[in-house]
Amino acid sequence: MTHPTVGHPAGLPDDPRADVTAPTPECPVEITLAALHGRWTTLVIRELLRGDHSYSELRAALPVMSDKVLSDRLAHLTRAGVVDRDRRPGWPPRVRYTLTLNGHRLGPVLQALWDWGAHPPTPAGEADPSRTTGPPSTGLRTCEDDPSPRASVGDEVFGQ
Repeated sequence: MTHPTVGHPAGLPDDPRADVTAPTPECPVEITLAALHGRWTTLVIRELLRGDHSYSELRAALPVMSDKVLSDRLAHLTRAGVVDRDRRPGWPPRVRYTLTLNGHRLGPVLQALWDWGAHPPTPAGEADPSRTTGPPSTGLRTCEDDPSPRASVGDEVFGQ
């Protein structure tokens, strides 16, 4: 019996949804990109990968982010099934935000995006020094480890 991925170039899924000529809402990649859509979204997810937080804890962790944007991102992530909003009774009401199981599955996705973006593009015709034949590095990196401007988007690695 032939392996189902024979004939597919490396890195391409063996899934009939991948054989389309235009993006569709059912495409798993489009679903993931829609969940991560919006500036600051990945940083909100990063904070929630560290544990559940109240709104004020998220504000303190991301002080440059406006209240409106944080509210919008939390609402978007809740609708996307990435974040659970747990409102507890009492006065004042207490709300905690936590990642769903699917939200936690975004950790390795964010790590892969970080790893990809941490290497500058190689000009055409030059060898890419970042390419290796072995498995990807498992060393955790932070922006403090790499002072280059390209790595200053976040302050630490995702998906621990």
